[in-house]
Amino acid sequence: MQEIDTHDTVKRDPVPPLMVLFGWHLLVVAAYIVVLSRQSHERVGHDESPWVEMVIFGLTVGAPLLLVPLITGLILLWLFPSFPSKRGQISWPVLRGTLAAAPLFLMVVWTIPAVPH
Repeated sequence: MQEIDTHDTVKRDPVPPLMVLFGWHLLVVAAYIVVLSRQSHERVGHDESPWVEMVIFGLTVGAPLLLVPLITGLILLWLFPSFPSKRGQISWPVLRGTLAAAPLFLMVVWTIPAVPH
């Protein structure tokens, strides 16, 4: 029977920084969907409904714009050094993933005023 090397699993990070980066992106998309679900479907005059305006904004502006912080975050992950994680504290991979998501946070702050109400 083959022996399992348990030393390799101890050295592995519990949460890879790439998953933290993708998690932040998914959280932003989920927040936009929640805001979208609260919009009215009623049309005012000849204008589109706020829901339709937000769907159009999300597909034409938001989705392509999300690629920029994602690519920038991947580059930042590649540039940040990987230090060993310490037990009992916030692990370095989580901090690395969150720091790599900083362009995403800046993009959200920049686009919030442009979202149709």
